[in-house]
Amino acid sequence: MQKRILIFKSRYLKKIKNSYFLFIFCFGCVSTHYDRTEKFTFSWKIGDLDSASVEAEKLSVDGPSRDRLLYQLEEAMIKRMKGDIDGSIRSFNKVSDEYARWFGVHLKTEKKIAEEFLSTLGSAEWKPYKSRIYERVMMRYYQALNYLQKGDDGRARAEIFKIRQAIDDSKQIWEKELEIAKAEMSKKNIDLEQGLESGNEDSIQKDILQIKKIVPDNFPVFVNPAAIYLEALYFLRGGRQRDDFEKAEFSLRQLTSIYPKNKWLSEDYAKAKSFSQATKEFTYVFFDTGRAPVRVEKRFDLPVMFFSTTSRIPYLGIAMPSLKINDQYASNISIRSDSDNTVYNTELLADLDVIVSQEFEKFYPVELTKAISGSLLKGGLQYIATDSVRGENDTVRSVLGVGSGILAQATTRADLRSWSTLPKQIRFCKIPTPTDKKLTIQSVGTNFNIAVTLKPSLTNLVFIRSISSYTPLKLVGQISIDP
Repeated sequence: MQKRILIFKSRYLKKIKNSYFLFIFCFGCVSTHYDRTEKFTFSWKIGDLDSASVEAEKLSVDGPSRDRLLYQLEEAMIKRMKGDIDGSIRSFNKVSDEYARWFGVHLKTEKKIAEEFLSTLGSAEWKPYKSRIYERVMMRYYQALNYLQKGDDGRARAEIFKIRQAIDDSKQIWEKELEIAKAEMSKKNIDLEQGLESGNEDSIQKDILQIKKIVPDNFPVFVNPAAIYLEALYFLRGGRQRDDFEKAEFSLRQLTSIYPKNKWLSEDYAKAKSFSQATKEFTYVFFDTGRAPVRVEKRFDLPVMFFSTTSRIPYLGIAMPSLKINDQYASNISIRSDSDNTVYNTELLADLDVIVSQEFEKFYPVELTKAISGSLLKGGLQYIATDSVRGENDTVRSVLGVGSGILAQATTRADLRSWSTLPKQIRFCKIPTPTDKKLTIQSVGTNFNIAVTLKPSLTNLVFIRSISSYTPLKLVGQISIDP
């Protein structure tokens, strides 16, 4: 009997060792999101849309299935910029279908938000990418523009309503995820609020406070002014009945509270309150410039203040995301009317630095919960593994100890995925449509310029894109709106 026990123990230990080494071999050297998207990111940064499009298509087909939603967002944006509106629509529709699997209609979903907290072993990037709130709002925004460019008013109207729904749902999603995060930490005797409110100059608290400084105190939570303005213009300039203008008035009231000094918003707000159809010809020029913030990794040792007095863990090493602002961008454009030589400049409408930073700060406790849960589990597995070979020789104990340490190190990574082709800012201006329907648009401080011939319409929306101050301006599209 004793001999059988020894044989069983030997086989059991062998399985443990083999499992660990197999896990390390399979996952310890797995490429990161940055590794997989290196070629795509480089092509995008230098404005090589053809190469970026090829790389985005490869990623959306051959990339890890857990990241397909993200790669399809990138693919849809590149195709939109290249003028392939049909291809952009198809890619955004795939994203919409995947989003519905997570959150469904009015948050009735096939997948439960709590599922993310049940599997905490491994890197955060190994989990399916379900997108972020600001990304879902921008996806609806660009899809609405796609349909408007195609002249498909019915589908455009549906996407515009989905913009508002995405904003309304966002608060419920955030509250639900935060509630789950707090419950998970409470089970582990960890006080998130106490830990985040305490700390020193070199801690998590310093990092999150720097990000909070980016967001103005009066900026409404989870609101994207560009998406709201598109909704307002759709109903204001194309309005036919009273409830259209009421919708426009509601949106413009919110926008004027954010930008009380913007004369164009104030003019549109006054027009919406008059409940009258548009009669004068105006052109709105929208300028998407730069690149949205990217995520970078920072490693922290969680201090004892995160843990209750009954906890036996003095500190815990985790990897958390932080934000890096992209400051290399074209700050403005000048719009010259060729008929009278009048020059206009744009004003800020949506600052993605602010929008992304605000959401990052709001969801930080959720991401912290996942990081802590994963590290606790990996720490427990390391203890079990090393304790199981306590009676073995020094070589076996050393090898298994080193192996489990490598595993923990390799899988302690922050989730750095995000929609990288979004702009840094969306700026705009409103001008009387020139009699000759011709505009010359130039990037301020550069020689990059493009000529635009406007359509014979009561309202023209013109969309210009600049990736950086070193890349040419790109006319992405033009939309006509008539009552």
